[in-house]
Amino acid sequence: MWHFLEQLLVGCGVFSIPLGIIVQLIPNELVLAYGGYLVGSHDASFLLIFVLAWSAFVASQVGLYWIGRYGGRPVALKLYRSFRIKPEKQLQAEAWFEKYGAWIVCLSLIWRQLFAISAGVMRLSFRKFFVVTTIVFAAWSFVFIKVGLMLGSNWRQIGEFMHGFGPYVGFGIALFFLIRYIRSNPSIIKKSA
Repeated sequence: MWHFLEQLLVGCGVFSIPLGIIVQLIPNELVLAYGGYLVGSHDASFLLIFVLAWSAFVASQVGLYWIGRYGGRPVALKLYRSFRIKPEKQLQAEAWFEKYGAWIVCLSLIWRQLFAISAGVMRLSFRKFFVVTTIVFAAWSFVFIKVGLMLGSNWRQIGEFMHGFGPYVGFGIALFFLIRYIRSNPSIIKKSA
């Protein structure tokens, strides 16, 4: 199956970038790395691949947001089953939205469907959702297209790269939320002093 998906990616060329991101069958890091390979092999410009990836991410997230917003929790629960997301995860995501606000959308990098649909269910301001999604996925697209460019014909090794890089991304996101929490609750520092 994996070989088939990889061949599908290669066979579609430049159009595999938005297709792979929207359909979500292939890990998006692999799709972006392949985009970087296309840039390095002079089959496409960096700007074209970046715009295709970025717009596909934003379009897919916005679509999922509106499904969650208009469909509410009943539709979200049906979608979660098809994405193999447990209802408990959805409740946890909703609690995080209440606690941390719009910036929890940053976790969409890890679990796109869960956080986009939950943002809609929670009726998060569309403007906030859109701004955070746009910023986060612009950075994500840029980084992984560059990584694919550096890997060149070895773009398939992005999985090994992510295995080593993933914990740093998780640590960075956790650190961001910890700092934000401490800044919004300065009494925590005063109590410990």
